[in-house]
Amino acid sequence: MLNRLPYDVQLAIVRSLNARDIVRLCSTCRALYSLMSDRSLWYHALSRLLLCFPQPQLSRRLGKMTAEELKAQVVHSAQLDRWWHRVDYEPRSVRNFHCDSSVEHVNLVAGGDWLVVVLYDGSLQLRQLGAPLPAVTLSHSLTEDESVFYLSSRLSFTDDDEDLIILQMGVRYNQCNIYVYHVAVVDPSPTFLLVGKISVMGSVWCCASGGRFIVYGQESGSGDMVLHVCPVGVDNPEPQRPEVSMNIGPWSADEDFSISVLSGHQLMLAYHGGLSPVWSRSCDIGSGIYRISPFSWDAHRHPVVVAGTHALHVLRLSPDAGADVDYREIPYPLPAGAELGYMGLGAVGLRRAIWDSTEARNGALHVHFRTYSLPRSILDLSEDDPDFGGGELGVHGRLGSFTVTLDPEEHLVNLCLEEGSGRVCLLLNNIMTGARRISVIDAV
Repeated sequence: MLNRLPYDVQLAIVRSLNARDIVRLCSTCRALYSLMSDRSLWYHALSRLLLCFPQPQLSRRLGKMTAEELKAQVVHSAQLDRWWHRVDYEPRSVRNFHCDSSVEHVNLVAGGDWLVVVLYDGSLQLRQLGAPLPAVTLSHSLTEDESVFYLSSRLSFTDDDEDLIILQMGVRYNQCNIYVYHVAVVDPSPTFLLVGKISVMGSVWCCASGGRFIVYGQESGSGDMVLHVCPVGVDNPEPQRPEVSMNIGPWSADEDFSISVLSGHQLMLAYHGGLSPVWSRSCDIGSGIYRISPFSWDAHRHPVVVAGTHALHVLRLSPDAGADVDYREIPYPLPAGAELGYMGLGAVGLRRAIWDSTEARNGALHVHFRTYSLPRSILDLSEDDPDFGGGELGVHGRLGSFTVTLDPEEHLVNLCLEEGSGRVCLLLNNIMTGARRISVIDAV
């Protein structure tokens, strides 16, 4: 009966299905199979996914992608939704790449085909996976009187841009440099575009970017921490002074914390005491390593997700300044009396999370990773939304796991997740030789 309907009606019906059902239906007869080659069908399906899970690099390519490329993205996403929470599954592939011993951090760019490599001196490389040489190198060569004793990097997303923020501490005479770059890997060519740079004297304990702002926390000299907010942009990449400064009280230099810029009027601090949109709400996320989703800016459109040691924490802002924060705490899906166990380095997005669950290797060859499919309710999706599998994940999501084999002398330095592709990247260091390598894991 369906194949007797006008083509545009058939297309409208098929568009309402999820990727798995589209493939099943169109395989039932030759007449319907032709629908699968209709570019508008897959364009609509992928656009619908990107509304919930933005990928700036992919969005820029949508208009030029073929029907087969669009279909591959949608079908791959559906496969990930089914596989990510399987227990003890075997990843489809594990690829290893040697790298220089000066590599400090690696970050997968949205789409999973490009890698940002951060070197010890703050130099940057933009590499396409498998390519023998970087496509872009941005050098930050140090002079004889310069040195770096601490370096951090963080990749964050908005609907339009992918930002990399770099913090160098102790460059010269207790000077700290903060850089923010837009990362682009699509036409006209791969590039790092500097949109902000700040140099300050004294110790900067953490920094973040969002929208047109850089925020950094600096020791006041009397034991307090002061948050400085600086507007930046392509037209004003090096502001002379902060626009706003806030003293948030006594702080220990030994106490780690993380800043997220949620909007033009709200920040979030994550620290050993809890998680706090400043002066609005606080909650206990446990101690240890912070796993915070990279979609922090415009948090009224996409929730901020924090994978704590005991539960998932979800925050959503109201677009109105001064309005309260919608906060939910979602327990992990564990049997009664069971414990989650060790949570090491990890990453969390809006659909998926992963963390190292091997507390002590003691020379073992295997490292275990816990994977987590987040409940769709955090996005306020209805249970019958065609893209997200009905009630399969329940109200708490579902946990899975996989194992990879490493050299006994290797330990994990850095882990990043590109959740759209399900690709995981590990930076590994051999504690005996100092050699480093990059391991890229494809779940599906």
